[in-house]
Amino acid sequence: MNTRTERGFTLWELMMAIAVAGVVLGLGIPNMIEFQRNNAMASASNELVTAVLLARAEAVKRQVPVSLCLSADPDAPTPTCSPAAVTDASNLGFVVWVDDDGTVDANGSPIVVPGVDGDGTIGAGELVLRRSPPPGGSIRLSADGGLVTYWTSGFPRPAIAGGRMFVFCDDRGNRPSGAFSSARAVRIDPTGRGQVLQDVAAVTAAVGTTGATCP
Repeated sequence: MNTRTERGFTLWELMMAIAVAGVVLGLGIPNMIEFQRNNAMASASNELVTAVLLARAEAVKRQVPVSLCLSADPDAPTPTCSPAAVTDASNLGFVVWVDDDGTVDANGSPIVVPGVDGDGTIGAGELVLRRSPPPGGSIRLSADGGLVTYWTSGFPRPAIAGGRMFVFCDDRGNRPSGAFSSARAVRIDPTGRGQVLQDVAAVTAAVGTTGATCP
């Protein structure tokens, strides 16, 4: 006579497995969400710093003004520039373009025409070097000014004596997340260099400068 032993889980074992899985998911999902939001914040601020570096380097290389500006339509054939200060905007990306009308001398070297080149207006024939859409999600952008124009020396013109400040913030506000703030600030110093600020004190100062709602 053949006997067959059937194996499986008892009800108690099944309940314990479900309980353990619930604990693991309960701990893991919030951490994953926090990781994704921190990654989105870092991506937004790093994208802006990359654009700053590009604008500065291209101005020196091309020997013509190159501008970076906030824009509500960065992917348009001829984007618009939003040069004013902004608070808690969720619809603004930015563009980097060669702010020059293309005038050259007899040798083909560029001629910078004051009042025409470097005017912060994107002309139909001016070359757009980088287009960055709004960060998306719940990220909001605040800035004490939306335009920086780099001259052939690599310095901003007109000068930005106190620098230019941008703040990226979501509904977590300016609270500690590990060693840093959940928000991010980007400072363009008077020489035109860009830097991401992450510590809570620096972000708090940037929030005060831009008027951001970042509790």
